[in-house]
Amino acid sequence: MDNMTKKAIWKGIAAIIGVLIVAAAVCTALVIVWPLGGGSIIRNMKSSKIELQEIVPLAAEAQIKEKIRIAGSGDAVPAEEDEEAEEEKESNLTADYIIPDSGTKLLTDADIQGLNAQELNYAKNEIYARHGRMFDSKELQDYFTSKSWYKAEYPATEFDAESGSILNETEKKNADFLRDAENELEPGGYKLDQ
Repeated sequence: MDNMTKKAIWKGIAAIIGVLIVAAAVCTALVIVWPLGGGSIIRNMKSSKIELQEIVPLAAEAQIKEKIRIAGSGDAVPAEEDEEAEEEKESNLTADYIIPDSGTKLLTDADIQGLNAQELNYAKNEIYARHGRMFDSKELQDYFTSKSWYKAEYPATEFDAESGSILNETEKKNADFLRDAENELEPGGYKLDQ
């Protein structure tokens, strides 16, 4: 072999060693830096496996609870009875409202059919009470204080000043609709505290 061939071979070997050193440095950097950024595939796989192990028993437990619920007394309660109790609880909560969906659905004449002026007044103020408005009227304040969902937070003047940003568009339209219906039944509206 001549000198030129030997030099070419050594240059090739040096280039390969250089590439291997750079590759080793890159791999080391990835092993050190990547897991810190949450990109470790192995760690993510282990994490997924742990999450799966936690979810599977919960799903099985939920199925069992669906079939039989344990009552406070220790007696087994069939799922059907438990569902009935939940429906009754929900029904009692909505029964606590004059118009349960006045904050989410535009009201129509059918929604207020059969309500008198007092009930329309209370229904209108129910929209405000849901947001924590307090009432100057003792009649209204007593009425809403008796409701399980009511939490007095804002004095009437403060609420009224901010109501434009507190109420959604549906609530604003429904409050106007209820006020108009109340005034139609009783000109000037229902007289509070009588």
